[in-house]
Order: sequence, then C-alpha cells, then structure tokens
Amino acid sequence: MKKAGGSVEQEKLGRREQKKIKARNEILDTAVVLFSEKGFMDTSIADIMNTAGMGLGTFYNYFSSKEDVLLSLLNRFTGTLSDELRTIMANNTSSKVILAEMVLFTARLVGKNRYLLPLLFTGAMTHAKGRSSRPAGLQPPEFMGVFLRLIKEGQAKGEFRQDVTAEIISEMFHSMFQAAAYSHIDIPFEKNIEMKLKLIIAGISN
Repeated sequence: MKKAGGSVEQEKLGRREQKKIKARNEILDTAVVLFSEKGFMDTSIADIMNTAGMGLGTFYNYFSSKEDVLLSLLNRFTGTLSDELRTIMANNTSSKVILAEMVLFTARLVGKNRYLLPLLFTGAMTHAKGRSSRPAGLQPPEFMGVFLRLIKEGQAKGEFRQDVTAEIISEMFHSMFQAAAYSHIDIPFEKNIEMKLKLIIAGISN
C-alpha cells in the first residue's frame, strides 16, 4: 500500500531536518575539538569546515560567524549545567552539598572545554560592570549567578556564614576557577579546584 502524498512529504521533511541537525552538530563537535587544541582566536571557519569534511559555504547555512558557533557551544555547556543542577537538587536538600557538587561538576566540564573559561568567568564578571573582553557581539549566558543563588539559599538556611556577603563569596568561586586555570602547580585542573573548594567551603560554613 502506497503512503499518502502528505505522509511521503512529511517523511522527506523529517529526513531533511534530521540531516540539517546532524550537520549542525558535526560543525559544533568539530569546533569543540579545534577550539580546545588551537584556541578560539587561532581557529578559522575554514579550519572547522575542512576538518568536518564540509564545504565552506555550508557553514553559513547554520551559523552567521565563528562567534555564533561559540555562543551555541556556551548555550550547550550551560544547558548541561542546568540539567545537572536539577538532578543534584532532586537528590539533595543541603545547599552546601549542592554547591560543592555543582562546583566539581563544573570543574570537570570546564576541564574538557578550557577554551570557554575566559567567556564563562571573566566575561560574565566584566559584563556586570559594563565592560567586556569577549568577542564583539557575543553575549555569554548567565553563569556565576547559579553559584550566587546557591550561596544566598545556604545563608538563608543558616548553612553559610552571613557576616560576608553572598556576592563576595561568589567572587571567591570565580577567582578559584581563574587561579586553577593559570596555576603552575603540577596537578590536574579538576584536582586543583577540588582542593581549593575544600578550603572555601570550610571558610564559609557555620
């Protein structure tokens, strides 16, 4: 029995959309590898498309610029963090535990995507002050606000000390990631964060 004309067209559209999604994801996945190996600034659109085995013109079917690719990766990154936060919060009620687990998960994720670090932390903080070192036209998603919110919730529950503002404590977490990123100590990035985290949690806990 032949399929109705509408069903055939829908199936074609479905395959076409799947192909487009696959191509877009292949470009993003290739960009992740190249940004990690060469850095954002030293990776060109041509590098990405050549490595992905696609024509240069195909790029503009999905993205307007290299910054657009980076923004998509940032959104993918923060989406992963949001999903993890929901999972952690579903299994824990302690703000201290939730905050520590989120920091460690973030450290593992950042450790695999180090090229995003300046935009996730330095860019997010300078944006709040009206200036930014991120690429022109790129608006990074809110990120450090997650830690700030968890700290405020912990203070409200009495888990964290209140003689220091949540904003100051949040800056400590921001500085911790920066310090670990540029550390000369011969330990993995994630381990560096883990050891610093112990000190900070001990210092802010009641």
